[in-house]
Amino acid sequence: MKILLIPALFGLLTSLAVAQQGIITGKVTDAESGEALRGATVQVVETKKGGYTDTKGEFRIKKVAAGTYTLKVSFVGYDVKQITAIKVGTDETVTVNVVLGMAASSVKDVVIEADRINDNAAALLAQRQKASTVSDGIGKEEISKLPDSDAGQALRRVTGVTLVEGKFVYVRGVSDRYSNTTLNGSALSTTEPDKKSFAFDMFPAELLENVNITKSFTPDLPGNFVGGLVQMNTVDFPQGYVLKFSAGVGGNDYVTNHTDQFITSPSGPTDWIGLDGGWRAAPDNMPGPQEFAALRSQVRAGNADATEEWIGLGTGFNNELMERQTVTAPFAGKGSLLLTNVWDMEDESRVGLVASLNWGSIYTMNRMYRSQLQADGAELFAFSGSVTGRTANTSALANIAYKIGSQSTIALKNTYSISSDDETVYQHGEDYTTSQLRKNLAFQYVEKQLFATSLSGEHNIALASNLLVDWKAGYSQSRRNEPDHRRLRFQKDAFSGADTPMEIMIANGGVTTQGAGSDAGRFYSLLNEYSRNLQLNSTLSINAVKMKVGGLYDFKNRDFTARSFTFIQSPNSTIDYDLLTTSADPNIVPNPIALFADSNFAADRMGMSEDSRKRDSYIASESLIAGYAMVDVPFDVGGMPVRVVAGARVESSLQQLDSYDATDVPVNVNLDIVDVLPSLNIVVTPIENFNVRAAASQTLTRPSLREFAPFQFYDFQSQSATQGNPDLTRALVQNYDLRLEWFPGSGEVISVSGFYKNFLNAIEETIIPSGGSTILFTFANASGPATTYGVEFEIRKNMAFISPALQFLVATANVALITSEVTVKQVNVDDTRQMWGQSPYTINFGLSYFNPDWGTTLSAGYNIAGDRIVKVAQQGVYQVPAELAQRGPHVYELARDVIDLSVAQAIGQLEIKAAIRDVLNQPLVWEQIGQTVASNLRGRGYYISFGYRFN
Repeated sequence: MKILLIPALFGLLTSLAVAQQGIITGKVTDAESGEALRGATVQVVETKKGGYTDTKGEFRIKKVAAGTYTLKVSFVGYDVKQITAIKVGTDETVTVNVVLGMAASSVKDVVIEADRINDNAAALLAQRQKASTVSDGIGKEEISKLPDSDAGQALRRVTGVTLVEGKFVYVRGVSDRYSNTTLNGSALSTTEPDKKSFAFDMFPAELLENVNITKSFTPDLPGNFVGGLVQMNTVDFPQGYVLKFSAGVGGNDYVTNHTDQFITSPSGPTDWIGLDGGWRAAPDNMPGPQEFAALRSQVRAGNADATEEWIGLGTGFNNELMERQTVTAPFAGKGSLLLTNVWDMEDESRVGLVASLNWGSIYTMNRMYRSQLQADGAELFAFSGSVTGRTANTSALANIAYKIGSQSTIALKNTYSISSDDETVYQHGEDYTTSQLRKNLAFQYVEKQLFATSLSGEHNIALASNLLVDWKAGYSQSRRNEPDHRRLRFQKDAFSGADTPMEIMIANGGVTTQGAGSDAGRFYSLLNEYSRNLQLNSTLSINAVKMKVGGLYDFKNRDFTARSFTFIQSPNSTIDYDLLTTSADPNIVPNPIALFADSNFAADRMGMSEDSRKRDSYIASESLIAGYAMVDVPFDVGGMPVRVVAGARVESSLQQLDSYDATDVPVNVNLDIVDVLPSLNIVVTPIENFNVRAAASQTLTRPSLREFAPFQFYDFQSQSATQGNPDLTRALVQNYDLRLEWFPGSGEVISVSGFYKNFLNAIEETIIPSGGSTILFTFANASGPATTYGVEFEIRKNMAFISPALQFLVATANVALITSEVTVKQVNVDDTRQMWGQSPYTINFGLSYFNPDWGTTLSAGYNIAGDRIVKVAQQGVYQVPAELAQRGPHVYELARDVIDLSVAQAIGQLEIKAAIRDVLNQPLVWEQIGQTVASNLRGRGYYISFGYRFN
């Protein structure tokens, strides 16, 4: 009970800081450009109160007595607008966003009643309608109507966007490595060891104000993107005081409350918040790789002290974690706390605060199938089984902004996110190359942390009110910790009797036996990445013409280490044979805990070896210095508005990496390149609310630091490996865009777009022949040209045109049709195919119903993405049927239909929300030359939440 009183008391104390009078707040924007109007005059006609808009075009008139008012907004060269019938109540904040149009030969007054406008929707729409670039996005209001828990799930609703593996975003058909991500305008570090891209499942949707995907380039944007620049933004200045609590529960129809069907291993005391906390750490006294090899040599020589130390290292691991447990998975849970407030000060100054805390935990089960094909289409192996997992997420946001009069704003924005996945993989089947029946069991825990902070400012220069200077200093740090990935295999001869048990695969030999990553063992990896950046921009406005110059410094460094330990058994082992075996019955999951008792770590029984290589660690860095200049020139041609945005950006980048190759020879990367990136964007408005956009630019994509690294990672599930290529270079891309867009009404849009991209040195996944059953993937620059082109269609329309009874129903649809082609050399064969990861189409449909009188929201969303290459295969090896010749030997992920439903009901300050995710629960299938090589079935998700808002 005391705990429940804390938030109530917190809310009461905070509310005392809120002024007792009403407040009128809002933003003033240009009707043609959609940009904020700084220094516009805002007056409450019936009083002497008023003020000027700040650097963001925002105003706030405080201490307005309860009543009904008229707001008058004016700016030099614009029509004066009066909004009447604005009703202000005690302790109420009323938001009035105003769009001003340029005056003709004489200034006129435009009068609109407040209850007949929706300036909030108009201002949001104007941001896209009047933007200088081709862009799409999604806002907080739309996100809140859908059952999307993270940024990635929300982004898949955007035109031309595909969500892959539940967390990576593909834009316009090109893979995630061709996109870039910023948070509040600053570059983010990545938590992925083998990906260039940002993992969007780490960022809760509740923390977002909006996400904008810019698809055409202007010089004031980073040049390192091709598909799209994903710009995530959080709130700086809220509208006023809000204190909101929410809590919810959910589940999955495959796993929740199914008695003793959830396979897992012991969890640590801090797992519930997403942190390992050292529970799975290697022994503190674990020597380095070279020292460990020397120690084992001493053991082999008969050194008693060395033998004792070696045995102690084996027992120093947390061997409790080798226990296989089967439990009943509970319901998933989540909770959040949001606080916002604004403190008004003298001289129009104010301070804004946004603070949020979120937590969630879910349990999942993936019913899976894995196989790999030989050249004639016969299977090398085939395994069925499950992947059970628990994901925990904790995140926090704290933003504070200080408006200094109407001329300057300074903001400090901070986010911290923790995410962990605790998975157990169990597979059973046959390896046909060795005629062995096999069980594979692995326990994997991955902890990811992301911290991002930025300090920014905007200033109107007093001596030149038409000069705006903005700056930003950003820092982000990401950490990915994979402690103690335990891998175990059991096998027996396929022709043995049914009662013959399976025996664990432990390397058998002397103490210096190295073993391999496919043997029973433990794997540890740690990735730390840091990013620091500084930006400075200045915009000079002369009449309607804007000239902008600026610069950027960005430095990123990465430190990656991995160690792989192997269990080794003495040639004359005295371990009880029963401890080394398990039943061949596929329904019985091995429980190896007894084998790893301390008593079995001895010189004549079992110990630890290491199969790490020097190339398993690397350090790398990337520095970027950029400068740009651009102009934004609006003019009329025969009375038709035309806007031209043109300029160029120069980027000087240096990428460096130090590691080793497979023979322990040092590998050093030193890629130093200067690029000039021109850009031209033209917007023509032949009639009101109709735009014709054309854009041409050159951008680039650099290899990720991981793509350089020779480190070879073995995937236990797919029995494949991936390594980097130190010889990569950056790719240049010419981009051409054309878009027609019509905004028929408030919150409505109909558009059609076309695009064409030509790549030089495109970076693609390819294959290295390795012999045996393990496939080795790497990265390579295309040996020939690469192109991608397509069309996009979008419509968002209120259904009131059909019947007034449908005035609260909005339909949305977007379709992208995309074609690509790339040529990559495979040994002596050219592989010409569609680009890796590219879907030939993406389709989204949505229906949203919101009745403000009832407080009811209903939403339904549909998503599908066409077949795409997920794994590259070797040309000239597989026998491809004639009807599949165009697809070639590659592995494709097949299209699947996804439907999500949600309903929300507001009852006063209380909101109840329920949702079902992936209603159809279709399998996710990978196919090669017409045969299924992988299948995943994850079940439906469902949840219900309750939120209460104090304001």
